[in-house]
Amino acid sequence: MTTTDGRPPVKAPASGGEASVSADAAGSRPAAPWPLAAAAALLVLALVVRFGGAFSAEVVPGLTRTGALTKGGLAVAELAAHACGAVTVGWLLLVAVFLPAGAPVPVVRRFLRAASLWAGAWALCVLAVVMFSVSDLFGVPVTTGVTGNMLRTFLLELSQGRALLAVAVAAVAAAVAAQAASTPGGAGYALVVALGGLVPPVFTGHAAGASFHAAAVYSLVAHVLAAALWVGGLVVLVAVARNPLAVAGGWGLGAVVARYSRLAAVCFAAVAVSGAVNAWIRLGGWDLGSRYGALVAAKAAALAGLGALGWWHRRVSLPALRAGGGRGVFVRVAAVEVVVMAATMALATGLSRTPPPEVPQGTLDPVALRLGFPLPGPPSWGAYLLEWRIDSLLSVLVLVAAVLYAAGLRRVGRSWPLGRVLAWYGGLALMLLVTCGGLARYSMVLFSAHVVQHLVLSLVVPVLLLLGAPVSLALRSLPRVSGGGRSARELLVAVLRSRALALACRPVAAPVVFVAGLYGFYLSPVFEASLRNHALHSLVMAMWVVSALAYLWPVLGVDPLPGRPSPRVRFALAAVMVPFPALFGAVVAGRGGVLAADWYGGLGRTWGDALARDQRVGAGLAWALGEVAALAVLAALTHHWLRTTTAAARPPATPVPSATPVAPAPAKVAGAACSGASGAEGGRVGQATEE
Repeated sequence: MTTTDGRPPVKAPASGGEASVSADAAGSRPAAPWPLAAAAALLVLALVVRFGGAFSAEVVPGLTRTGALTKGGLAVAELAAHACGAVTVGWLLLVAVFLPAGAPVPVVRRFLRAASLWAGAWALCVLAVVMFSVSDLFGVPVTTGVTGNMLRTFLLELSQGRALLAVAVAAVAAAVAAQAASTPGGAGYALVVALGGLVPPVFTGHAAGASFHAAAVYSLVAHVLAAALWVGGLVVLVAVARNPLAVAGGWGLGAVVARYSRLAAVCFAAVAVSGAVNAWIRLGGWDLGSRYGALVAAKAAALAGLGALGWWHRRVSLPALRAGGGRGVFVRVAAVEVVVMAATMALATGLSRTPPPEVPQGTLDPVALRLGFPLPGPPSWGAYLLEWRIDSLLSVLVLVAAVLYAAGLRRVGRSWPLGRVLAWYGGLALMLLVTCGGLARYSMVLFSAHVVQHLVLSLVVPVLLLLGAPVSLALRSLPRVSGGGRSARELLVAVLRSRALALACRPVAAPVVFVAGLYGFYLSPVFEASLRNHALHSLVMAMWVVSALAYLWPVLGVDPLPGRPSPRVRFALAAVMVPFPALFGAVVAGRGGVLAADWYGGLGRTWGDALARDQRVGAGLAWALGEVAALAVLAALTHHWLRTTTAAARPPATPVPSATPVAPAPAKVAGAACSGASGAEGGRVGQATEE
């Protein structure tokens, strides 16, 4: 892998350091590690696929019996797709995050062009995976037996095919976006698309059918995303560091590598923890006696080796780069790491083609398998408070949000209002209670409990979180200067000023999405699908909170938001949701049938209200709680509006004359949170401070 053509101009050195063309930067290119990495990956892949039993004559669940060409070609195509996706992410990450604002324009364009080429290669590899998968599924030769009807059936009717189709669309979209982009902001949009393209196959692989379904899926999502950022970032930095003229372009290789090193440490920890969780779920413990367990142990050993190489980087190459040289040292150390990464990625690809140990027949409770836990008994206050069920996605999000807010509080000190702290952590505690407490169990069994959970997550939790003002805290606590690339504060300001956020919070779009998600959700097929798919259920709960935040941020939020609507518009936005609780309650109560009747009826519940009566109870709760929440928001807005109007109309106090002249105090500039005017860091949003 090399960078694309077109070289940036070399700046004349004004002094020593990274901006000059040092002797190390002007020297010959170090040897490329790509051939050795490819050879190591193919060798490891062949050994793992053979050892894992993919070529055996036995038919195992999820793996069909076809020829060696199809099986081997499928494994190679999957490995190539994973590699191209990771490298695409690496190029986009370099432009969107690591390059400083003063990076030469030709360098930025070269890197974006490289990202576009790799994304195109990614799409082609995914198409190869589709062809080999169809051949594997239907048992026909890949060269002559695949027909259009087979492809149509695979891509449109099977979950695995739909996931691969989504990946191909994301890869093409990333290629087009990277080609059209010319700024870090454009690269950021393409990076989000590329990262999203890595996720769909996770929902159809081994993890999708495992016990502890949601934990298996989301641990694998974290595993895949962290590995792509880690591997792709290093491969791209090696490719760039081998080009002496690109290094001499004046954008600071040493600072970029140092910042990547911090990201790599986080990704290493995420890969290790998520991999351990996923392996424990797949193996049912720490039983390494099976072939799958042996491959997991080999992957863990490879990960430990990569951790040792990362420590070596920090000890050897980073000090040399900070000193203004050391490019050759960095490339040599990183080349070894790239080869080990390639072998580890091949091992992981082969592991995905290896069936995990089967659960013995007769040991599974069908209802517990559907719910993810045994059917609970009759509800009580004790059951709601004590019978917890940890949601793998929401619990992690709550933990991360709590830690980040605490880090911000540590930096700003005691000047941050206590009320905001209580509101933030109260919202997180309530979110944890309704998604992991007893209500989470009964929401899968009772429609009425599901409605309560939904309303709390959509109408109560977001209000508390917004009153905590997390964005204002981040703007006050994050440093303005970074060692390389755009700082975290600059990235946050860029997000606040982005078109995507402006569109999500527009007075027209946000209420429609919020109301459709809050009430239309139950009348759509997504409701029953979320009950049957635990990972989808967790994702839907997260989306309830996100859509409510987008709707209520312009209305109630105290955080900075460019183009915040006027008080009259904010009042109208809040009034929009007043009639919908009554409308939803009337529609649900008046339905002739039961929502998700197959799901609720198949659980075999013998206690509590009948299905139809429980649905009417849920409709009544939606009506009552929804109206109370809507009217509370309107009352809060009215109180704030009247207080602001009264304060503006009050005449200014007459100063008391003093015998001794007093020099006027310097004006205190307060950042206007809602202004879109230009200023430092691209607008007064970047200057938002506590009022």
